[in-house]
Amino acid sequence: MIIDRIEEQERYYPIHPDMELAFAFLAEAPDLEPGRYELENGLFATVSEGDTRQIDTVKLESHKKYIDLQYCIAGGERMSWAHIQELNLCESDPEHDCYTYTGMSTSVSIRPGMFFIMFPSDGHKSCCHHEFPKHYRKVVVKIPVKN
Repeated sequence: MIIDRIEEQERYYPIHPDMELAFAFLAEAPDLEPGRYELENGLFATVSEGDTRQIDTVKLESHKKYIDLQYCIAGGERMSWAHIQELNLCESDPEHDCYTYTGMSTSVSIRPGMFFIMFPSDGHKSCCHHEFPKHYRKVVVKIPVKN
């Protein structure tokens, strides 16, 4: 897992051949309508907005086929993380590349201009809050895992 500000993006380009492409899309995302966008090399992105969910009601998830690059455009959210080896697997849905878990996790506030990267070993939940709902606008870029 990586959490940082968008100004620091270049330091993360070397971790994946398409990371720079993924970050380039983030520069366009604030002006785009909510929806799914197909990118090059099997990447795709979703621009969304809504209200956060109570963190205790959301299960942690992970993905085996994709790395998540999530970027907060406006508003904010709580994101929660734990390594999947420390979690209990609840459901496996390989067709939709979604695996859900229960267990203890650590949460962090994500504010506009911040991004986080989740790898296949990272259980995570996003778009959450502890006390009060908050409106958010964000983009998630799915980057295919290279074996």
